[in-house]
Amino acid sequence: MIIKASDFIKYDITPFLFGVLFSRIMPKPEINMKPDKFYIYTSFRNSKAVLKNAFSLLEYAPKLVQQYNKVSGYNNWEIHVAKEDKIELRFYINNDLNINSSNFYNLIYAKLRKTEWLYDYSTNEKKKYFLRGYMESRGSVDTSLKLFAQDYFYNNRFELKRVTLLIDDIGLPIPYANFNPRNMQPQYISGVNKRNAQFRINLFYYAKEIGFINEYKALIFEKAYNFTRRVVNNEIIYFNAPLSEMNNDVAFIKYINFFTNNIYEKNLTPEKIEILRKQIGFKGTNLSDKENRKKSITDLFDQVSEDKCALCGTTKTFLKKNSDRQSFEIHHMISYSNGKEFDNIANFVKLCPTCHRSLKGNNAPKSTQIANIIRILHNHPEVYEYVSSATGIEGDLPKLAEEIWGMLG
Repeated sequence: MIIKASDFIKYDITPFLFGVLFSRIMPKPEINMKPDKFYIYTSFRNSKAVLKNAFSLLEYAPKLVQQYNKVSGYNNWEIHVAKEDKIELRFYINNDLNINSSNFYNLIYAKLRKTEWLYDYSTNEKKKYFLRGYMESRGSVDTSLKLFAQDYFYNNRFELKRVTLLIDDIGLPIPYANFNPRNMQPQYISGVNKRNAQFRINLFYYAKEIGFINEYKALIFEKAYNFTRRVVNNEIIYFNAPLSEMNNDVAFIKYINFFTNNIYEKNLTPEKIEILRKQIGFKGTNLSDKENRKKSITDLFDQVSEDKCALCGTTKTFLKKNSDRQSFEIHHMISYSNGKEFDNIANFVKLCPTCHRSLKGNNAPKSTQIANIIRILHNHPEVYEYVSSATGIEGDLPKLAEEIWGMLG
């Protein structure tokens, strides 16, 4: 069955398939900026926790194809590798739009932001299928650290921060999320072991609350911990696993922001790495402060972002009531009045009250407001990448600023 990139834009995408697409999109051929095809995939090897004669990956591969086809809504999964020690399935997409993988990802992300189920306050079954697609396609069961881990790939700052969607909208509790910036390890800088950053979920939380669709990965968990399984609809495998007490730690979001601003695309020396490790708390400093997570993501952004105006650069305003912090306001670069999908942490900047008022409605001349928008986007590439993706305007900052100005609330 031939699936075209344009089909994904025109037709519905199942939550599971959204999750796999969100996890990683590969170009084929990989050296081509505008490849003939894209593909998504699932790949995993045998585990020491399961005896080879207890489960055949070679025999399981066709069954996994059927499972993935069912939950994806397309009979497009095929076996790329099937051996006793490894399975890799692929789902090919013809690039009839003649775009690169980053642009295709942006189109998928924009379509995802318009789905109604994403904005349900509960962690509904569709959100769980999204997480299964996101994690089980490439994630591995780490029984020693009790984590479900996957290497974290990205092409730009906007894509780097995509896991914040798992917190903001999917509803993954922050204490059960984990970001491991392995780029900061001495082995990476020295070239001895260049390993990618990792995104990880508490394994017991996943087994109890989300459930496995991959029978082999569920078996790894079962053999390692011997918990009772519960199968729902002959498809999803849950376990009666105990959950650790939630500590309301917001370190995950801080790690993502810290990584984006200080590590991404930086030439890091061992000396700089040592300084950054101390700043982020790898040497015992407490970055998270153990504060209670607030419900609003604007409050969360205020909590983890620097108290500095994104426009004028001031760090001094006036003290907040009953606080020792300076008062700053959260500004949606693309106004929230244009749709709830723009209530996104990647769309936020912090402004002093004066600069914030200058970007409201008709509070300043159009030319001044556009100049201010350009200045913010020029100084904050991570925000530029989000609004550029959201509007589809790339490489033309004045045009992008004019578009944002037209969307001011």
